[in-house]
Amino acid sequence: MQQITLDKVQSEIIVHAQGKVQIRDHTGKVLGYLSRPFTAEQIAEAKRRLASDQPRYTTEQVLAHLRSLDPS
Repeated sequence: MQQITLDKVQSEIIVHAQGKVQIRDHTGKVLGYLSRPFTAEQIAEAKRRLASDQPRYTTEQVLAHLRSLDPS
């Protein structure tokens, strides 16, 4: 795996980011996005939701429902 070492300012931006960080080259071209790893709490919450008996919906079901709400 290749790696890139960030300077202090770049590292601080990533450490304090609340969401994704867009990575760009020197010309401004988007190279990709960096996301922080999930926390133990987020993983536990996802497992709790998966284990619940609450209904789940596929993306297609949600989109079909949203289309049914469109008044046009």
